[in-house]
Amino acid sequence: MNELRLILVTYGQFYRRHKGLLVLFLVGLSLGSALLSATLGLNQEASQRYTTSTALLSQPVSHFIRPPLGENGLAFSLWQRLTAAGFKQVQPVLEGRLRTDEGQTLAVRGVNLLQWQTAGPSKPATDESVAQATRTKLFDTVFLSPQLSARMKLDGAVLHIDGTSYPISLLDGTGHYALMDISLADRLLQAGGQSSYFEVSGLSESQSQRLITLLGTEARLESAQAQTFDALSGAFFFNLQALALLGYVVGAFLSLNAIKLAYQSRLSLQQQMATLGCRQGQLLKALCLEVSVLSIVAATLGNLIGVVMANAMMGDISTVLGSFYQLDRALTVQFNAWLVLVGSLLNLAILAGFVMLQSPLAHQLSRWLAPGLFFMACLGGLLLLHFAQTKWQALLLCVCVLLLFFALTPVLAGQVFRVRWPTRSPLLGWLRADSLTQLPALLSSVLAILMAMGAAIGMQVMVGSFSSALDAHLQTRLNADLYVRPDEPTSQMRQALAEMSEVEQVGVYWSAQSEITLGNDVIPATIMSFGEDHTYHQHLTLLNKRPLEAAHLANTSQHISCLINEPGLRRHALKVGSILEVKQGPRAFHCKVKGVFYDYGEPGINLVVSSSVIVQQAFLYEAVGFMLTLQDGVNSERIADVISQRWSLAGHQLIHNQVFKRFAKQLFSQTFLVTHALNLCIMLIALFGVWVSFLTLGRQQLHPMAVLQTLGVTQWQLFALKLCQAALILGMTLFLAVPLGILLGWVLLEYVMPIAFGWSMAMVLSWGDILGFCAVILLLALVVSAIPLLKLIRRNVADNVAQL
Repeated sequence: MNELRLILVTYGQFYRRHKGLLVLFLVGLSLGSALLSATLGLNQEASQRYTTSTALLSQPVSHFIRPPLGENGLAFSLWQRLTAAGFKQVQPVLEGRLRTDEGQTLAVRGVNLLQWQTAGPSKPATDESVAQATRTKLFDTVFLSPQLSARMKLDGAVLHIDGTSYPISLLDGTGHYALMDISLADRLLQAGGQSSYFEVSGLSESQSQRLITLLGTEARLESAQAQTFDALSGAFFFNLQALALLGYVVGAFLSLNAIKLAYQSRLSLQQQMATLGCRQGQLLKALCLEVSVLSIVAATLGNLIGVVMANAMMGDISTVLGSFYQLDRALTVQFNAWLVLVGSLLNLAILAGFVMLQSPLAHQLSRWLAPGLFFMACLGGLLLLHFAQTKWQALLLCVCVLLLFFALTPVLAGQVFRVRWPTRSPLLGWLRADSLTQLPALLSSVLAILMAMGAAIGMQVMVGSFSSALDAHLQTRLNADLYVRPDEPTSQMRQALAEMSEVEQVGVYWSAQSEITLGNDVIPATIMSFGEDHTYHQHLTLLNKRPLEAAHLANTSQHISCLINEPGLRRHALKVGSILEVKQGPRAFHCKVKGVFYDYGEPGINLVVSSSVIVQQAFLYEAVGFMLTLQDGVNSERIADVISQRWSLAGHQLIHNQVFKRFAKQLFSQTFLVTHALNLCIMLIALFGVWVSFLTLGRQQLHPMAVLQTLGVTQWQLFALKLCQAALILGMTLFLAVPLGILLGWVLLEYVMPIAFGWSMAMVLSWGDILGFCAVILLLALVVSAIPLLKLIRRNVADNVAQL
């Protein structure tokens, strides 16, 4: 035991003398863990978002009671009846939007704040702001998160609404909603005693059956685990996790470089300790203990960094999840011991892999590694090209593309220095020979840069293609000149708008919530209509750019015609000609799919029918507003002023074409901010790995550099040679990264996007952006590789000669 203790003390003294090496070792192991912790923690928080109630009490929500399809509220009398029947765990929630006196839009959420006084230890009374509000005016206080308050630039402690001042109290966990008592929310929203939904805590199976009987046709009972968010957001988190996994692999290459540097620095120490009599078993035991401790410390550090990263991106993530996937809770990623365990095991696996790579058997098998990877990648890729049907199969196809380039890159990079160079310069001849010896040591960094650059270019191709497709989509989808959204759209107002001489056509936008039964699943669907016939639906673009004709929305006595959006078709394996049963409570009809239209940004099922179908089937619908197409040459600003004055409409109720398009593009651009941030982190890790690789090569370079210096080569000549060597190796890597990125982008567009999101689009290559990005990365890579080279060439010539 004393021997083991002395060995560990010696290791500790080694790290005290080499603090930079310890930091490098920990950073190398923790950066990859940070990316995984950020995305896995976010996904875990999203899946457990109902562990607290809307009132922020520690009462897990098990079910929701929602209004019947097509209706927007639940009566207060229903809650009273449920409470009288013994369901004390049912609490009402009222949601809506209002405008402050400063013109800002505020999302409001009203809850029963009496729970804070009666819930006992589960209430958030530990928060000082809550306690203060409880002692003063709890039921007139508006609770805001610090982030929302800062975004709204609320300098004072009050909020002005309809000429009345309401005190503000800061409270973490409210997200982008303003939390208040339901009585205050009812008064401000003029809800007339209606609630948006009821949330239920701790409902057993027997209680749920009894509750369903009590509700009858007045409301619907839904499980908290079967909400729209859970059904639609899987693809979003899948993409984030795939990127994080890619980042961890890049971080693993960096870790290998850091481990090699530590291994070489410790080699002489290990030999000295063995010479002094330390037993091999004790040295191995101490090494395992040291590695385990470092793995846990690195995983803990990575988890902390991941928590900071996730919460830093939370604003953009919440906007995306709230806009597209109906996220109704605030997410805050916390430190998680389970993720630390996962990170520790992955770090240990990397260390074990490094040990295996040092074995003689691994050196013997390395010659078969490239042909084996090439064969596996080709075989697996060909199979997946024809049979990939799921998200994981599409991801495996990306892995096959990566493995193919992993197998080709060392061979092609070596060929650059094996071919005969057209020069007789002895220095260039030495550079060519030296590069062949340095390539194996730089291979991990080369592959890390290749993977990071390929992923970044692939994401760039996908985002550019999506942006191009979105521009074309918005040009046709938002082709009306003016969008009018009155509080109560009526047929009389539509007729009056149509009679204006400047107006060519007035379309509507009706939306009805419904359900479709597909096999054993009941899928939520939105029925939309923009007018009576196909002429009002020309802004919809059918697949393959087919024109929308009268037959697509023509109704006969045998069947009703409808259009389905592309995500609904792809995600649920439907096809043109399918007969769908559409239900809204007791109302139902069957429709035949006559066409499919592009619908970027919508992950669920949208059905388009003529407005007469909705009326004839007596479906409850929401009339959002009107779409005005003006005569040629008519000024939309002037018509907007006329309409605003005639019907007393506010500015936000009249939206011009370009404003709508700009808002839509801003919303879509936020979906890629997270992926861009992850790509940036991956690229920084790869560049850090390049620096570590050249730092690792420092000791190996002393001998050849000393020989050249004794032969009269100056320091700056030596620096120029080594920098040219780095430029050739990194340039060849980036040259291979371009086709890798284009292939990954093609897989993302042809397989991942249609399978995961249900969107298809043509691939668009922006060569200027791709080549500019490669040039910037090459410059940065040369800078980080030059830093250790500068330190190396500045060594005294006599010191280098002494190393001979």
